[in-house]
Amino acid sequence: MPEPADDVRAIRANLDVRSSEPTCSCASSLEEVEAAWQLVYDRYSEMGLIEENVFSIHTAPTAVGSHACVISGPIGPDVGYTMTLFRDNPKGLALDSVYGAYLDDLRAQGRRLMEVGMLADRRRNASRSIGALFSMMRWAVHFGLHCDISDIVIGVHPRHAQFYIRCYGFEEYAPATTYALVRDNPVVLLRLRLSEVLSNDVLPRGLADARDNPIPRSAFADRFEFETNQLRDSRIAHFLQARYQVDLGATSPTLPSKLSALVEPAAEGESEALLELEVAC
Repeated sequence: MPEPADDVRAIRANLDVRSSEPTCSCASSLEEVEAAWQLVYDRYSEMGLIEENVFSIHTAPTAVGSHACVISGPIGPDVGYTMTLFRDNPKGLALDSVYGAYLDDLRAQGRRLMEVGMLADRRRNASRSIGALFSMMRWAVHFGLHCDISDIVIGVHPRHAQFYIRCYGFEEYAPATTYALVRDNPVVLLRLRLSEVLSNDVLPRGLADARDNPIPRSAFADRFEFETNQLRDSRIAHFLQARYQVDLGATSPTLPSKLSALVEPAAEGESEALLELEVAC
């Protein structure tokens, strides 16, 4: 991999000393993670992208571990919008299930990957959601920089690809196909060469916003670590056991009664906004 340009080194060197006031934060507790992933479940099931489940949680085994960071922001007292960031790890990435050969090619080149996924927003109005997406992508960029990631990858519906290409400098890395994780809906693999693109004098709007508004390393220090003892008998553990036969300490095959009160139906009239963005940058 080529050495990063001097200005990218300078960005990394100043991340810990420059201040910012982000509207988002990374989840530091099980309750915060489950609230974020329940919002993902509510929106995706409402849109017909996933099957309903009794746990009201949507995630994947590759998103559960110390390599992951769940980002969210509030709307009133509730989680209003969220995304999950997960670095490459021995479990692989969720996109390996459909683009494994392409991702393995990047790994063979020595590239260090991070996937951005599980985006959801309560609001239907995309114009009200764009600020949330910019804020979360800012966190994604800086988490990647802190972790010395070379490439961010994301799987999006083909009609949304131009937003990420224009606003963040992603490139289409593989042809569109269908994605079993979201009931065979279309997906296209996008790749952002993070260090290389940040070294350019002129940046796309979204990436410039991230560069100019750094997130300090300390903001990620207390993120939820997904340790087994933290997950035992959680909705996450029960969902992963039922859906993927992954054992994280769920002691019964069904949702325990003590967790039932936490499961709420999707609110009427709320949204798929982040998945329906059509914004010119």
